[in-house]
Amino acid sequence: MTTEPTSSVSRLPADERRQQLIDIATQLFAQRGFNATTTREIARAAGVNEAIIFRFFPHKDDLYRAILEQKSADARTDALIDTLRDLAARGDDAGVIRTIVRRIIDRHCCNPEFLRLMLHSSLEGHSLAREYRERHFAPLLGFLFEYIPARQREGRFQAAPPAALVRAILGIPAHHGLVEVLMPDAATVPGDAVEIYTAFILKGLLAGPAPSVRTQLEPSRD
Repeated sequence: MTTEPTSSVSRLPADERRQQLIDIATQLFAQRGFNATTTREIARAAGVNEAIIFRFFPHKDDLYRAILEQKSADARTDALIDTLRDLAARGDDAGVIRTIVRRIIDRHCCNPEFLRLMLHSSLEGHSLAREYRERHFAPLLGFLFEYIPARQREGRFQAAPPAALVRAILGIPAHHGLVEVLMPDAATVPGDAVEIYTAFILKGLLAGPAPSVRTQLEPSRD
């Protein structure tokens, strides 16, 4: 009968052991996907018996659920939406776009394993990607689909389909993150990518002349 290895790792307190298993599972799922990663491989990487995993997570899906819950707690989506609403109420369109661009780039580039995990989850049709989108992407979409038509009614943004403008806003920083994570040898963006993308997106959104864009792009002092 196989027993748990008698190492310092095996004597971790329960809460630290649980976190260790989540971290290792995240790494392996990000590398190989959910379907191709077994609990035995996770146990081997953690230096424990497979039974230890089942003590904390009766099913492999429970590990995915734990990852989702942890990342959801880290996302602080409510705070992001509150910030965006405040910027929009003050008429700070550059601040709105800058905040969204920075958030997407930071989330992708500072947490590449989770980005890879989400891509695997989407390709495999696993519920993790769908649930994360519902919790954190849907509120951002909801904000943008209120914000853009409101600006269009004011004559501030060009009269284009809101869905197209939403995709443009989100697509540029998302592509940047994908390139940084999946193609690290690609040419880097010179200068401040957040400000470059903010200027580009805002110029495409605004119905007015370019000088108003430069005014809008004055660094936020908040």
